[in-house]
Amino acid sequence: MKFAVALRESMAVTTRDEILDLCRHHGFQRAGIARAEPTPHADFLAQWLAQGYQGDMAWLERAPEFRKDIRLRFPWAKSFIVLAIDYAPELPEKLRQKSALPMIARYARGADYHDVYKPRLKKLQDAIKALGADAMWYQDTGPFLERELAAQAGLGWVGKNTLLIDPRSGSWKFLALIVTSLDIEPDKPEPDHCGTCTACLDACPTKAFPQPYVLDARKCISYLTIEHKGAMDPALRDGVGNWLFGCDICQEVCPWNRKAEPTRAEPHEELTGLTLSKVLTSKDDHLLKRLAGTPLERTGSARLKRNAAIVAGNLRDESLLPSIEQAMRHNEAFVREACYWALAHYGTPAARKVLARAQRHEEDDTLREQIIAALQGNEPQQTTHTDLLDVQDEPDDQDGP
Repeated sequence: MKFAVALRESMAVTTRDEILDLCRHHGFQRAGIARAEPTPHADFLAQWLAQGYQGDMAWLERAPEFRKDIRLRFPWAKSFIVLAIDYAPELPEKLRQKSALPMIARYARGADYHDVYKPRLKKLQDAIKALGADAMWYQDTGPFLERELAAQAGLGWVGKNTLLIDPRSGSWKFLALIVTSLDIEPDKPEPDHCGTCTACLDACPTKAFPQPYVLDARKCISYLTIEHKGAMDPALRDGVGNWLFGCDICQEVCPWNRKAEPTRAEPHEELTGLTLSKVLTSKDDHLLKRLAGTPLERTGSARLKRNAAIVAGNLRDESLLPSIEQAMRHNEAFVREACYWALAHYGTPAARKVLARAQRHEEDDTLREQIIAALQGNEPQQTTHTDLLDVQDEPDDQDGP
């Protein structure tokens, strides 16, 4: 047994260039190496969580000791191989009429990237194991601070918008990693190049950055439209604008993204024909079937309908009134509440007629009061009814694939 361990450790020493060549061979053109050692940002994470900035994302509170030092979980860990994968920043040349694609964050316009890159990551993991090393791949799972590790691996720096910025290609990228027992020479971290620029902080319509390098997820449009359960804070809805799923504002204004390759998205087939009307009027099971295999699937149909209603209220497109009226019969109270808010936000006679009809069939007393207040021209109170909570299991913080 001791001989086997010694043999494995002797084989698990290879050069950085060999590993980066192996990454490129498996289709990962941008890769870097970081040491598997205690993170210097553990205290910052603890303070961030103590502020409640994580919102509903309770899984971020799990296993803090492993996030601080992965060797407490995997004693064999010596290095991280961190991978950066670009995604297309530009829309397709042609869009269907009233397409919702521009309302979807760029990373989510194609097939679910977890499904796309899983086979490739597993092959790279297996190739490293073939060297006689331990290895395990991760993408958005497990107790890792991926952006910090990517910065340590020389792939960029964590900007004031808390995203990784590559000085060569900007921030339009996914991250993945492999933790391994290979003892590999690490890359040098990239220095911070944000300087005095505050474009991302200034552009955020919901003021989600209480200070540079700190994100209050509870105010972030991406969080609100993807992770947040139940009714959305009315004070933030105007800021959501026309974002149906996710948000790219703080990346759109970043000057470093001018360096990004202007590639065009190849959207998922079902997303090319998606419109706000279809989101609002589709049956829940039909909508989920349509969105299967896309990042939108995990948010669920009810939250997407809530988002669509808020976007419709911000756009004030009267052609969407029949779709809102259909959605306001949804069984989830927080979906109906968003529809009533949208109709009140229109402020037009046609929208008021739809809202008046809603009063006839709404059985929830809290929502009826909201409708009445809107029809009387009063500002509705923020809804806190317990029925407006969306009960859905949160994603597992998996041990690995």
